[in-house]
Amino acid sequence: MENNLLHKNPPTILEDVEYIVSPSPTGHPHLSTIGAAAATASDAAANATDVNTLIGAAVEKHPVNFSKNSTVDNMADLSNSSEQRTFKTDAEKADNGTDESTEPATAVLTNFPDGGFGWLVVLGAFMIQFCCWGFNFSWGVYQEYYVENDTFEGATLSQVSWCGGLGAASVFLTCPFQTQMVSRFGLRPVIATGIVISGFGMISASFAKTGLMFGLGAGMALFNSVAIPVQWFDKKRGLASGITVAGSGIGGATLAPLNRYLISNVGYKWTLRIMGITVITAVFSILFCIRARIPPATRRRPLFDVAMFKNTGFTILYLTGMLMTFGYLTPIFLLPKFVKDLGWDPTVGATLVSIFSGVNAAARIGLGFVADICGPLNVLILSTIFCGLSCYMFWMNTHGLAMATVFAIAYGTSAGGFVSLFPVVAAKVIGLETLAATVGLLFSGNFFGNLLGTPLASAIISASGGSYTWAIVLAGTAPLVGASLLLIIRFEDEKRIFVKV
Repeated sequence: MENNLLHKNPPTILEDVEYIVSPSPTGHPHLSTIGAAAATASDAAANATDVNTLIGAAVEKHPVNFSKNSTVDNMADLSNSSEQRTFKTDAEKADNGTDESTEPATAVLTNFPDGGFGWLVVLGAFMIQFCCWGFNFSWGVYQEYYVENDTFEGATLSQVSWCGGLGAASVFLTCPFQTQMVSRFGLRPVIATGIVISGFGMISASFAKTGLMFGLGAGMALFNSVAIPVQWFDKKRGLASGITVAGSGIGGATLAPLNRYLISNVGYKWTLRIMGITVITAVFSILFCIRARIPPATRRRPLFDVAMFKNTGFTILYLTGMLMTFGYLTPIFLLPKFVKDLGWDPTVGATLVSIFSGVNAAARIGLGFVADICGPLNVLILSTIFCGLSCYMFWMNTHGLAMATVFAIAYGTSAGGFVSLFPVVAAKVIGLETLAATVGLLFSGNFFGNLLGTPLASAIISASGGSYTWAIVLAGTAPLVGASLLLIIRFEDEKRIFVKV
């Protein structure tokens, strides 16, 4: 990407499993292509796992014989370099003193079952999204209860909101380290450990309020699992990925009212303990479904390549993600307290969160299909703009249940675009091969928005004497500014408006 912010020709996928090695300017090997599968991985993430979990140094089930004169076909389509490289045999590597750990081969898998056991893999990843993000979406129910019942004597809304912000932000803390963890310990052990940490984090929260333990564990499970289903699908990859990331929205739709019900009947402490035990049990019961077709790469690379900030497209995306997350979770976390302040029953707030989550899950799939027609960058910009406008148009004018429901639906629909399309746009802007090495740094910006967004909005509410007006302005303005940054990328690449980008 030189004179254009948008990486127009991302590497294409091979017809068979190939091994590609090309030298970097410094003489060290780097990844020439990571395959189109990474572009469809979500939210995080959902979106935000290191796409090295999609590829590996070898594919045992699809061995390839290397020879001195063997070359990769269509290399010009796969790399920015037009020079074709030959592969060395093990003997030649030994003669040249080449260490396999420093010059690995990279596999791109293109022989997909498009079904079969792959649907069980989707089920497993769906359940992890359901349990982890679903519980996170339910935080507003706990926050409303803590404040209204003065659970922590004298604690203000702003102070209590730090627990939820810390839990949401800490999900992203382990992103840069996950490739190394999976390479050393294996995929399932890392996910299992993450779920145990997350579950015990919920249980420990019934004794001491902190979201750090939950977030750290959830991050280990979420971002490693969400990338696995795309290894099993080609023609149905969009559907498989959509179902996987929809687990978070369906989880929020289910767990928010369930948590509200349990709190009313057994108290918040036992609710947290029940949820922790349930999450561990549920995920362990489907852990056998999580099966990667390609082992992870063992290449060494810096955790944070700060030189990437010299790349204009990368910097704009980093700031967009940070700004968007400043407002993304704020309405979800504050809605239960908002409706309680209007004099409504606490169950109404849980129901609205459930509506938001359900609509959000459907929107992640629907907007993905629309993006295939209109272009992912176009759809991401429009959905981000409407995300901010819905706060001004609907939340700002909510005085009755009807308008509150309209806001939950409108915001849930538009917010789904950020989760499902941001990784796709990132792959186009900075290139798939670059994204592989910098995904941890790119999504680290989400940490700051998730950590500070809701506490800042809550502090504004407290300073305004309980008025939500300026907090709504914050929640609505953050995505609008983020969308304006995306417009820079959009019109730098294509001046015409009605063009697929």
